[in-house]
Amino acid sequence: MCGRLNVIEAPIVAFLAEFLGEVPFVESRGNVAPTEPVLALRAETSGYNAALMRWWLVPHWSTGPQHKFSMFNARAETLASSPAYRDPFKTRRCVVPASGYFEWRKQNGQSQPMYFEAENGAALLFAGLWDEWRGPDGLLTSCTIVTTSAPTTTKAYHHRLPMMLTVDEVATWIDPATAKDHLTQMMTPRLPSALTVVDLSPAVNNAREKDLAAQVKVSAPVVLPAS
Repeated sequence: MCGRLNVIEAPIVAFLAEFLGEVPFVESRGNVAPTEPVLALRAETSGYNAALMRWWLVPHWSTGPQHKFSMFNARAETLASSPAYRDPFKTRRCVVPASGYFEWRKQNGQSQPMYFEAENGAALLFAGLWDEWRGPDGLLTSCTIVTTSAPTTTKAYHHRLPMMLTVDEVATWIDPATAKDHLTQMMTPRLPSALTVVDLSPAVNNAREKDLAAQVKVSAPVVLPAS
């Protein structure tokens, strides 16, 4: 599961610069939560495009942007069969770059936040899906982040893991022509590059706490090797 993100300008801009001739403005934001906008890279006829999307997928056939079901994460195992995800999985795949993400564990009856980021400081490249829903107020573009079962490296922290790509895999994932069998291989549970994880002060448990300065580290970082 992946339910909160950090977006720090420098690593996100560095990633986007590899695919875009002109990089859009990237605002550093902390504790980004589902239904808030996130920047996503997708393919278009002339190359690539980065656009802000609502982080909670609304299928094109939906009656409205309802929150009845959790649509901010999509399980890799059901992408090809789920009514909500099978069409986007075929041709509307994207990459959501982030600087890090949060998970929680129970400790002494309390929720202890943990923060995961790349050991080398680069952006984490989350595999995603996107869709467009047309409502009375216009077009709503939204996305979801794909998750896989956790590999051995991260299983002690959470049973799911946001699907991460290497820079070299980005073009293949978002290419509408990529074969389903190839996509299935890419969704094998793994950690493509090393992460660090550190405990944070509980201020970030509140999704309204957006101040990056409030994310105080309260433990030594642990390195999770690529697997």
